[in-house]
Amino acid sequence: MNTTRTSSSYRKEKSLLVLLTSFCSMVVGAGIAMLFLTGARVGSEPLALGDVSEAHIVEIRDRNGEVTASGEFRSRIDRLGNTEKDAGLIDHRGRTVIGEVELEIPAPGRRDRRVELEVDIIGLPARATFDVVIDDRPVGRFTTDDRGSVDMELQEGEIPTDQDAS
Repeated sequence: MNTTRTSSSYRKEKSLLVLLTSFCSMVVGAGIAMLFLTGARVGSEPLALGDVSEAHIVEIRDRNGEVTASGEFRSRIDRLGNTEKDAGLIDHRGRTVIGEVELEIPAPGRRDRRVELEVDIIGLPARATFDVVIDDRPVGRFTTDDRGSVDMELQEGEIPTDQDAS
C-alpha cells in the first residue's frame, strides 16, 4: 500500500511540475511578445542631446546613413528665456516630405526643465528606421508608422520607444 501512495505522489508531483513549467513558458513568451507589441527596444540608450545651444543643421538619415531630409535651425528666445530652435525639412530624394525638427532649450538656471527634441514628419517610407543627426552627431532614432509618418517628442534622458514615434 505504501508503494501505491509513493507512485501516486510521484505522478502528482510530475504533473504539477509539467503544469508549472508550461505556465512559466507562457509568462516568458508573453513578456517577449509585449516587447515587440509595445515597440520597446532592449538596450535602447536614453536620449542624450548634449549641448545643442549652437546647433545649426539637422539631418534625417536612413539606415544606410544617406541624408533623406535636412534643414537649418532658426532660433528665438521666449518670454521665460528658453531658446526654441526649429528647422523646416527639405527632401533630398524627390519625394514630398513635409516636416520639422524642434529643440527646446531651457533658460540657464531652470533646473526643473530638460532639453526637448520634437520630430514631426510625413511622407517618408513606411515602417522605416531613421536617425536624427544634429551638426553631424546622431542624437535620436525613430521608426515611421505604416503611413510613413512620425510625431515624436522626447526629453533629455528619456529612453525612446517606437511608441514615442507614433
